[in-house]
Amino acid sequence: MNEKSLKVLEQYEIEIISTRRGRGSYICETDQGKKLLANCGSSEKKMVFVNRVLTSMRENGYPYADRVLPNREGRLLTPDYEGEPCVLKDWYEGRECDTKNMTDVEQAAGKLGQLHNILYLAPQEADSRYAGEDLRQELERRSRELRKIYGFVRKRKQKNEFEILFLNCFSMFYEQAQEAEKRLAQSDYGSLRAQVLEKGALCHGNFNQHNVWFVSRNQMFVGNFDKCRYDVQAADLYQFLRKIMEKQEWNCGGAYRILERYDKERTLDAREKEYLYIRLLYPEKFWKLANQYYTRNKAWIPVKNTEKLQTLIGQQELRNSFLKTLE
Repeated sequence: MNEKSLKVLEQYEIEIISTRRGRGSYICETDQGKKLLANCGSSEKKMVFVNRVLTSMRENGYPYADRVLPNREGRLLTPDYEGEPCVLKDWYEGRECDTKNMTDVEQAAGKLGQLHNILYLAPQEADSRYAGEDLRQELERRSRELRKIYGFVRKRKQKNEFEILFLNCFSMFYEQAQEAEKRLAQSDYGSLRAQVLEKGALCHGNFNQHNVWFVSRNQMFVGNFDKCRYDVQAADLYQFLRKIMEKQEWNCGGAYRILERYDKERTLDAREKEYLYIRLLYPEKFWKLANQYYTRNKAWIPVKNTEKLQTLIGQQELRNSFLKTLE
């Protein structure tokens, strides 16, 4: 966003006292408290759904819900000078969760468990569009994409460093992908997913350190629920755990501390534990790097992507050791 985007604020019944830049956004001091102006990639209908979720959370004891404010026309999305949709929402500033600080990480895991206890919303007829993709179909699609990318790279005559690395490690990661799909097919995931959708259980959808802030020593604000959806709640725990473990080189001690802290607030049942293991087993980071390569300009591969793949390969032994402790 740039300063021209601030003209969007004229479309709200609100008095602006001051503004300053945030991460891809503007933090606004107003007569109605602190607000955040940011671009939004969701639809109007999705943001109406998100506001319903956040209102329900606030009614159930979560005071930091970053609900979106309606503009003068009563709409939640407001186009900026380029026609890009923006939102203005309640905001609570704080210190971002530090992934190198296990106290921060444990507290974030505990907060996630607390949120999962109240993240329920009775589905309305139109809410089926906000259900997460069936994991069986998702993993099958990703594996199909990996095979397609592998075939593409093999046929290239002049291969760069990333492509050579990709070919050399493909079998190792693809075997894990196949094993994850096999275990998922044999698991009780189908009944777990059906139960989740029936009860109206929700995921944050993008739970990571960038969306967790400490507003005081023991108070946390979890924001940016734009990607929330009906799904197995352990999906949030998986995403958070995987990202932290990648940064901490799959340290088993750190992982157990995360799981134990989450468990104090919300205990996973046997089906969710199996789901979590399967998600960790599937090489998602490898798929992401491969997908980024395939959908971008092949003539220039960012050095950072090659470095990420090298790091991923280098961590594989530690990752495998961690996975064995969860079996």
